[in-house]
Amino acid sequence: MVKVKETIFVCNNCGNEFTKWTGQCFGCGEWNSLKEVKNLKTGKNRKKLGAGRREVKVINLGSAKKNGGESSQLFSTGISEFDRVLGKGIVRGSVMLFSGEPGVGKSTLLTQVLGKVGGLYVTGEESLEQIRLRVRRLGLDEKKFDILVSNSLDEIERVMERVKNVYKIVVVDSIQVLMSDGTGGVPGSMSQLRDCTFRLVGLAKRKGSAVFIVGHVTKEGNIAGPKLLEHMVDVVLHFEGEKNGELRILRAIKNRFGSSEEVGVFKMGEKGLRQVRGDEVNLVSGVEEAAGRTVTVVMEGSRPMMVEIQALVTESFAPMPKRGFVGVDYNRGQMLVAVAQKCLGLPLYKSDVFVSVMGGIKVTDTGADLAVIGAIYTSYKNKVLPAKSVLVGEVSLVGEVRKVRLMERREREIKGLGRRVFRIRNIKELKRI
Repeated sequence: MVKVKETIFVCNNCGNEFTKWTGQCFGCGEWNSLKEVKNLKTGKNRKKLGAGRREVKVINLGSAKKNGGESSQLFSTGISEFDRVLGKGIVRGSVMLFSGEPGVGKSTLLTQVLGKVGGLYVTGEESLEQIRLRVRRLGLDEKKFDILVSNSLDEIERVMERVKNVYKIVVVDSIQVLMSDGTGGVPGSMSQLRDCTFRLVGLAKRKGSAVFIVGHVTKEGNIAGPKLLEHMVDVVLHFEGEKNGELRILRAIKNRFGSSEEVGVFKMGEKGLRQVRGDEVNLVSGVEEAAGRTVTVVMEGSRPMMVEIQALVTESFAPMPKRGFVGVDYNRGQMLVAVAQKCLGLPLYKSDVFVSVMGGIKVTDTGADLAVIGAIYTSYKNKVLPAKSVLVGEVSLVGEVRKVRLMERREREIKGLGRRVFRIRNIKELKRI
């Protein structure tokens, strides 16, 4: 009989399992990503997880629909921007991983959701008094909040099992400080993260509560912990924005119940986060056109957003010229600088180039390529674009300007704000400015 090992090695990047440690994961090719964790498939660990013999039921979809229906499994958060990202609302029994940088407003947004619906707030990082002060500052009803100050998963299970009324929403803040008594390792270790998330998923499905798991992010901006956590949950949400700015954007990286392309836009104020309507999203300042300043329209989900891009090109006195990009992917920014140098004949190899998207948002839409190059060119030449002009287009490696998706919707947004599209087919036409 083959003996099952008590521990296995799990890839931190893709979640593949191995019986012994190797320097490289054979699944995804990542180096030094294997970490040792407890094997949940052994008999000893199965007993701890309650994986004994149990009655198995097969449910027909037709009869399940008659008994409950889709509407009974879905409820609104009371915040339309939040519902937009999730699909139509929250699905009962679902598990959502909620991530974001420290101080961006994760706890504030989830507190406001609980203030609308009511539920259980589990905190292992804050005291009861801290949460009470936040609830009062946001002007929410304290009676809708049940608070459990604990970092023990076993205590969470006991509380949820003994309550008569099932909580619609349970917020766990955060998974990095949660600990399971039957699992080795300190809170935040791979074995604890994996076991706690696995048990929370089972608890949510069993009780029918929607569970929000708050997760920290690394300095690279990725969710801390093994990639396996993202595969285990139903929805992965990311809350982003500059801590010093007002604008916040909620994105769905993964969504089993709807589209992952929609975004929710909020503004941070003294009384918490306020929803921003589509016609309010305008990140362009009212100042007149200047050298190194361009305007573009990007698509965030199904809504157009007008943003301002600024560039600064100065002579470099260092052996290696500096490149800085804020709100633009670094690799794509480097590529656009190279295209501008090649096609426009700019000697950027001896210049420092800095590009920034104003408003504190991160632009992933390739429709902003032309605006980035336009800002670099006008800054270097100290020229100004025609008044009220907007640059929209994806730029190829040979300098061609290609059309982007949903161009008709972008043009309606541009005309509605009293501007016009600056149409060119190749970035070389910028020289005629």
